[in-house]
Amino acid sequence: MKKKNITALILLFMLVISFILPMEQAKAAATLDVQAKAGIAGKAKYQSVVPIQITVKNNGTDFSGDMVINTSSSNQAASAKVLPIDIAAGEEKTFDIYLEGIDSWNADVFAFYEGGIEKGKKVAYKGTKQLQGNLLDPSSVFIYTLTDNSDRLSAFFKLSQLAPQNSVEVFNLKQIKDYTLPEGTQGFAMANVIVIDEIAIADLTQKQQESLLDWVQNGGTLIVGAADQVNATAGIFKDYLPLALSQQMTSVSADSLSKLSGGGKFAHPISVYGATENKGSIPVLTDNNKILASKKKVGSGEIIQTAFSLGDQPLASMDGYPALVSKLINIQKMSQQGGMINGQSPLDQIPYDLRTINELFPSFEVSVGYMLIVIIFYILIIGPILYFILKKIDKREHAWWIIPAISIVLSITLFIFGAKDRIGQPQIQQSAFYKINEDSSVNGYYVESILTNRSGDFVVNADKNTNAFALRNSINFAGVREDLHEISYIKENANGSTLTLRDLSYWSVQSFAGKSVAQNIGKMDIDITLNNEKLTGTIKNNFPFALKDVTLISGIKEVKLGDIEANGTLKVDTELKATVLQKPSDFTNYNFNNYPAKKEDVNPSRIEGMKSMALPLVEDDKKPVITAWADQAIAGVELETSASMSPISYFVQPFEGKVELSGPFTMKRNNFAYSVNQLSPNSYAEKVDEQLNNWRLSDGSYEVSIAMPDKFMNSVQTLNELTVSNKDIDRMQLSIWNNETKNYEPLVDAKQVFTGNIKKYFNDHDELLIEIKFGPDQTGEETRLPDVELKGVAK
Repeated sequence: MKKKNITALILLFMLVISFILPMEQAKAAATLDVQAKAGIAGKAKYQSVVPIQITVKNNGTDFSGDMVINTSSSNQAASAKVLPIDIAAGEEKTFDIYLEGIDSWNADVFAFYEGGIEKGKKVAYKGTKQLQGNLLDPSSVFIYTLTDNSDRLSAFFKLSQLAPQNSVEVFNLKQIKDYTLPEGTQGFAMANVIVIDEIAIADLTQKQQESLLDWVQNGGTLIVGAADQVNATAGIFKDYLPLALSQQMTSVSADSLSKLSGGGKFAHPISVYGATENKGSIPVLTDNNKILASKKKVGSGEIIQTAFSLGDQPLASMDGYPALVSKLINIQKMSQQGGMINGQSPLDQIPYDLRTINELFPSFEVSVGYMLIVIIFYILIIGPILYFILKKIDKREHAWWIIPAISIVLSITLFIFGAKDRIGQPQIQQSAFYKINEDSSVNGYYVESILTNRSGDFVVNADKNTNAFALRNSINFAGVREDLHEISYIKENANGSTLTLRDLSYWSVQSFAGKSVAQNIGKMDIDITLNNEKLTGTIKNNFPFALKDVTLISGIKEVKLGDIEANGTLKVDTELKATVLQKPSDFTNYNFNNYPAKKEDVNPSRIEGMKSMALPLVEDDKKPVITAWADQAIAGVELETSASMSPISYFVQPFEGKVELSGPFTMKRNNFAYSVNQLSPNSYAEKVDEQLNNWRLSDGSYEVSIAMPDKFMNSVQTLNELTVSNKDIDRMQLSIWNNETKNYEPLVDAKQVFTGNIKKYFNDHDELLIEIKFGPDQTGEETRLPDVELKGVAK
């Protein structure tokens, strides 16, 4: 009987298993086939937002869960992206998404979790394992065009000839098959320039227009060509246009076009609209009193508007048109930017320059003196004091349990006292640095470090104007391919995104970083004049919080001016041993990698680190700056649970410094701003020390731009003497650009002195252009760029 019962139970168990196994096998049989393409027309920019088209075909049963993309925005900032998807059996779906970048540090680029990444089951897939694309250098210039006829803008394709050291890629968006104009800012992120040629912006959807405006505010350059009723067709950009065009037409001669383009060949004159500049505009191309193009700052970007049609004949087909476009957008300068700070992506530089200091929490400090007092006190209690008390009450036999009890109580007390800041809630330190823009917006980067009070996952919410990526730790950045989503992942939502930091240890530190933009937050109204080595004027703080350590930086000079309360005004009256006001020098560097000696030094070290990263944000403005900091959190990120917050935001704002010169003056080399442009393919130039003017150059040809301080020429009556000194005559051959003849003139002597008509050697941007032919270099040693000295008389 028992044997029959056992047999029946075995049969029943086998029957149940027979029902369960097919279901599990069927569930595991969901076969997903994934094919993915990266970039636009197969091209993408390294360390930039990249469009990805993913096609998923389900050859098995229904799938409902998460698709994970294991790729990161930089070598150091890395978080997977998670998208919820539902695909029925036999169904095929295509997803157009944007990734913050493509790298090769991770394992399979995709992962699928049925039921969701948090608790679901991982499902195998076949198809694309690594994203492929033609990844170009971050300094590549990407130009998007919106035109109904790409032939009208064929001149833009020839811009690569004028920036030979970098790639210039042109994408005619309306001619790309199956391309839809994005409705999110990320869709334009790879573009440096977007050109609008006789396309009505007002005809785009509201989201598309807003995305374009956000892209400009984040640093993009929008070019709008002239057309009838351009104000009516400008849509959201109507109030941002630099020019007001009339219906009265005039012409610009071929000779004038040649001079404006720097020697381009033009066979015919062109027609231009009569134009007047709107408030805040800066002329770009002018012919006597005729305005051909003007620009206007919008956030950290700009809008360039022309008074001529960008694609009409005969201009569109003339040989000199690419050179004119190059001057219009300053292609040489643009190809040298690439969004880098000292040659690196800010997100790649933050871990080295700022993260280490930001992860030093004051609660880490252990007071040696305090510990010594406690130990001495403990020894006294356990030793003579306890012995005296027990002897007096004749209870010495109880010492065996009293001594351990005192030790335990004292240990618990020490633990609670020393760890009180870490037990209740996590601690956060945020260090952020921003450029202040003319429209009261700020844009920049931040790093935030969490000192955990528990183990497990931590969730960070970021708004639409801020992104957040976990910073890799050395333990998971040793060149080992990894499943990135097992460390951190991002999910987008209607309000922005959430970053989940997975499986953090108890009392550990984890950092994340990102880019942040804040609109209409405030700025400083700066009215400062330099006269006979004295600074006078006012600075008005329009922020709703106090600014601390307000400092003026010009060249290598720094002058601390004081603090300003919210909506307060600071009066400036101090000395500055300088002839001019100029942009900060690159060699304003700080030794921020040394650990602070005590906790009081942590915040000053954070501020020094932020300063070193903030100054390059204004590199292109060629103006002096005012810097300040505030203990305010600006970046739109917040831990989902409550936390003890210690934020510092550092600000840098360029300003128009007024200089009142009188009588004779002498401009030395360090009063000028140097930049080097490679003219030869595969040539190499690296700045070593700006103060000494030392560079590393490979054999080849270079163009050195030596620029005066912004608007300095407005104060000059005459220029009397220009001296150019060749500091490496054995390896350098120099030629100077003559802006009248449009040719380079050889400089034979080691020290060449010019008198007479010196202004002819300065171009329309108040720059000297010197061509260097360097080599042969047998030593590989550093070289010094040419020195210049300029003498004249002020108005």
